[in-house]
Amino acid sequence: MALIKKRQEQSRSRVIQPLVNIDETEREVILEAEMAGLAREDIGLELKGNELTIKGKTKESDGDIPKGYTVIHKERCLLEYLRTFILGDDIDSNKIAAQYENGILRVKLSKADKAQPKRIEIKE
Repeated sequence: MALIKKRQEQSRSRVIQPLVNIDETEREVILEAEMAGLAREDIGLELKGNELTIKGKTKESDGDIPKGYTVIHKERCLLEYLRTFILGDDIDSNKIAAQYENGILRVKLSKADKAQPKRIEIKE
């Protein structure tokens, strides 16, 4: 069992980039990141300059082992999610909103007024 235990200790945490879908409308960019296994309070969203960073970490689940049981094989490990995006000048950094539901982080990035389409009247 010592070989298995040593292997478990080496693979306690793994950093992965969350899978994302990015959609755009005239008024906003919507980023959806798959971050299964996290609670809302375990997710971080940070804007520094024009870099938007998404991060999160799953919690240790060793507390779920009933008393008297010994783990003999464990493939599930702690996951750390980390991904950074460079935002264009057309994003209004003061109008970023996020929500997390069913393992998906949805970030709405509103476009700045200067990036909004404007209707120009054609005069006679």
